[in-house]
Amino acid sequence: MLQITQVAFRRRLISAITLPIILLLLLSGASIWQITRLLSAMQWVDHTDRVIARANHLQKLLLDIETGVRGYQIAGTPEFLEPYQQASSQINTAFDQLGDLVTDNPGQGKRLTQIKSEQTVWKSSITQAIARKQRGEVELVSELKSRKQRMDAMRRQIADFIATEEQLRNQRAQTAQKTTERVIFTSVSLSIGIGSFLSYFIRWQLAKVSQSYEKALSTAQEQTEIAQRSAQRLVALHDIDLAILAAESIELLIRTALTKMHQLVPYQQAFVALFDFDTGVGRIIAGNSVTGELQIPEGTQMSLTDFAAEQNLQQAIYYIEDLTTANSYPLILAQLRSEGIRCCLCIPMLVEETLLGELYLTTSEIAAFDTQTQDIAREVSAQLAIAIQQSLLREQLQRYASELEQRVSDRTADLQAANQELKAFTYSISHDLRAPLRTMQGFAQALLEDYGNQLDSVGQEYIEYITEGAVQMDTLINDLLTYSRLSRVDIQLQPVDLTSVVEEALKQISSQIQEQQAKVTIIPPLPKVIAHRPTLTQVVTNLLSNAIKFVKPGIQPKVEVYAQEQQNWIHLWVIDNGIGIAPEHQERIFNVFERLHGVETYPGTGIGLAIVRKSIERMGGRTGVESQLGIGSRFWIALPKATFHPYATRNSSTPHSSN
Repeated sequence: MLQITQVAFRRRLISAITLPIILLLLLSGASIWQITRLLSAMQWVDHTDRVIARANHLQKLLLDIETGVRGYQIAGTPEFLEPYQQASSQINTAFDQLGDLVTDNPGQGKRLTQIKSEQTVWKSSITQAIARKQRGEVELVSELKSRKQRMDAMRRQIADFIATEEQLRNQRAQTAQKTTERVIFTSVSLSIGIGSFLSYFIRWQLAKVSQSYEKALSTAQEQTEIAQRSAQRLVALHDIDLAILAAESIELLIRTALTKMHQLVPYQQAFVALFDFDTGVGRIIAGNSVTGELQIPEGTQMSLTDFAAEQNLQQAIYYIEDLTTANSYPLILAQLRSEGIRCCLCIPMLVEETLLGELYLTTSEIAAFDTQTQDIAREVSAQLAIAIQQSLLREQLQRYASELEQRVSDRTADLQAANQELKAFTYSISHDLRAPLRTMQGFAQALLEDYGNQLDSVGQEYIEYITEGAVQMDTLINDLLTYSRLSRVDIQLQPVDLTSVVEEALKQISSQIQEQQAKVTIIPPLPKVIAHRPTLTQVVTNLLSNAIKFVKPGIQPKVEVYAQEQQNWIHLWVIDNGIGIAPEHQERIFNVFERLHGVETYPGTGIGLAIVRKSIERMGGRTGVESQLGIGSRFWIALPKATFHPYATRNSSTPHSSN
């Protein structure tokens, strides 16, 4: 019996020992499983925070690219491209890093791909804008608007990207919280069950389990609080970024950033001082106080030695936990101490190892700024330094723009004065120079009529030479006036029918056509172009006249006229069977007074083709020639197609450049 009792006891004892062990194993397994889930949820929260941080970094790089290009377009100085070049070298890496972080989220990955695609197109337009600026070309307003629209689209997409991640972070934080609650519920339930079932036998084990539980719970709560503080820190820093971007002046962006920073850093007064190393002077530019007025007003100027400690000039943080026990410190801190300040944190504001100034955080509490607070203040200081430098650059660009506007105004006045002189000169040519010519021509004609029978054939030939010279001089004056008038007269561009222009030009040279028995062939269709009708008629008249005139003696002039559409341009061709032009002279002939033959061989003033080129340039077109000696020439003019040109009617007061 005793043996049976001992066996039963042994069995009960074994059962009593085995059951707690099994229950403890079950409790441990459940706790490990729940804690693993909790750690996984917290890791996802941290992962989301890193994604948001990288997205903000990417947004900053895009802003640096845009700021650098704008500065270069306004000032035209290569040094303003430094932010653009540095950000461009990092942008692809930033996209890749952010892409690696969102591989778990196909939706965000697709959105990032769209942002990168937009950035590629936007970057290409920026590269083209820089190239045009380097060539001295003016960028079209439509291209500026297009680039701004793309930038705005990327900003919205990045904002949506960040908003999605913030929403995902909130969801994952809630998941971590719920997991924590489930860990607590499961652990408490199992602990109570085991305690009720084996309360006396495993009391000391229950105490250990309770201690382990409380420790795990405390660790989980601490990790949750750390994650929440990290999330709050990122949100606050993001708000500071947005506030800095929205500010319109240095003072406003500093006050806004310092106000936002107070959510994370427990200061009483904070202010920013900017340093001028050329003059050795520092100035308090702006600040924020939660206790009233700033103890040292904005605008206060002091020497750099009074502002900064030697550590700051060496670009290191300067932290005094208690001013009342410090042995030495700058004069500005002495003034703060006299006002009750006991703890001060001075952070240098650096941009690419260049010291702009300092950020000061002060409070009446001792040792108020821990390591985490210093890290936050350092991040805000870096943000402010970049924003302040960009604002200073914008102000410098505005000054450059004002100076440029003044130079343009002065040069415009000079051009107006020169234009007035040119008008006076043109008037002198038109009236004073023509009067002697008319006198010469009139008296020569009178001499020939009244005394022609008294002159021999040589004398009469001399008088004819005088008359022809006067006529030629009058023609030259007319051509000069026409050429000079092209630079000064406003011309109205509108749709013009090439068919009617060619017909009118043929009427004007009909006597020349009949005299030389020329054959002119018009090949339809001749579409409409954007041009000034009288000017275009003069151009076509000059081209047809030259095509008929420059032909070898004894050869019938043959001219073909036809139009050809190339993309959104209309090319009008005038083809002849004349003497041709050598390649080295094909550009010279469009200059004033450039003649390849003597007047006795081919009459003319040498201004006709110069009038053609200048007229076409005034109408926004191009002109050129293809020719071979002894074969003929193919002159062409190119004007915008009437159905394409965005300015169907507009004034043209300045000549356009030809390609």
